Amino acid sequence: MVYFLNETEQKFLTLNLRPKIRQNPVPDELRGWNWHSPPLKPYYDIRLPMYIICSQYCPTRRDVYFALVEKAKKEENFRITLGRKVHDAICNAINEAKKGNFDADPPSCGNEAISSAVRAVWEYTISLCRSAYLKMRAEQSHAKDEDVVLTSIPFLVEHRMDGSLLGCSGIIAVDCYDYMRNIVFDVKVGDFNPNSRLYTTGYALVLESLYEIPVDIGCVVAISFGEKMTISKDIHYIDANLRSWWIEERDRKAEIVFNEIDPGKAESCNEFCLFRSICL
Repeated sequence: MVYFLNETEQKFLTLNLRPKIRQNPVPDELRGWNWHSPPLKPYYDIRLPMYIICSQYCPTRRDVYFALVEKAKKEENFRITLGRKVHDAICNAINEAKKGNFDADPPSCGNEAISSAVRAVWEYTISLCRSAYLKMRAEQSHAKDEDVVLTSIPFLVEHRMDGSLLGCSGIIAVDCYDYMRNIVFDVKVGDFNPNSRLYTTGYALVLESLYEIPVDIGCVVAISFGEKMTISKDIHYIDANLRSWWIEERDRKAEIVFNEIDPGKAESCNEFCLFRSICL
């Protein structure tokens, strides 16, 4: 499933990544629980949505100006709609599996291409949740069913959090938090982009600010739909460099909003930008 690690990924995590983290720990000033002190303390009294902080659509960050200063209307394209429906399908499939509804049907969508993608990710998610549940059920025959579910499908999906301590929106939804392995996940539809690590970094910082537990591992899950569905995972250390980059993006974009600065048109415009038609 998108949030289950296979054997190779588990070995990489255990034998490669975690030892490196212990050798090069995150400085305490970059932990989310130090939200009240620089550099994590927000410089401006502005709360930004996580997607605004982490998105890298525009080199000049003009999309921030359009979204939060001009309050321009977004134009949702096919890729954005597909991504939203896929996220919903994964979340709903896991929640149904936790109830024992392994035969639940996926939601219907008007667009056939989107419906096909939703069915594929739904069936994949449900089947692996069922497999994990049955395996744990057989190995822990004396455990309560609730305990079997909690340990076999250890995922908080679309977990709502308050990001205001770090200058984020009051309500943030993390795609998935694996509370057994302490990993934060973010799902992207399309090819993997290294910039997506900003999302896992932001979620980790918010989790740390609220629960005061270290969150060092992130995983970006890239899902592509062509002749068949393909899934790849980027398991990474949420290190000092990523945390500093996230803080820099937050502060730069908060400055644009606070001072109502139009950064100007970029030399190259991302075809998936929600404000492309306005900017051009």
